[in-house]
Amino acid sequence: MSSQNPSRAEDEALVRKHVEQLIEHFDTVQILVSRHMPAEKDGTVAVAQGAGNWYARRGHARDFLIHGDEHVREHARRTHES
Repeated sequence: MSSQNPSRAEDEALVRKHVEQLIEHFDTVQILVSRHMPAEKDGTVAVAQGAGNWYARRGHARDFLIHGDEHVREHARRTHES
């Protein structure tokens, strides 16, 4: 794989390789990755792959987002109160 310009297929193969390695040790795996690529239409290349129970992966991602939102709101509250 070229380190300067990997293809989408190479990106997906790399992520799939790690999903397969991780699923040997965990019940569910979800990997989300992105890279800034100015030549791309929106400037970003993103790959998402996973294995295991889809509902568990979706719930885990949802919890991640909710906790992140809570953290941002708490930070804004503290900043506003200062």
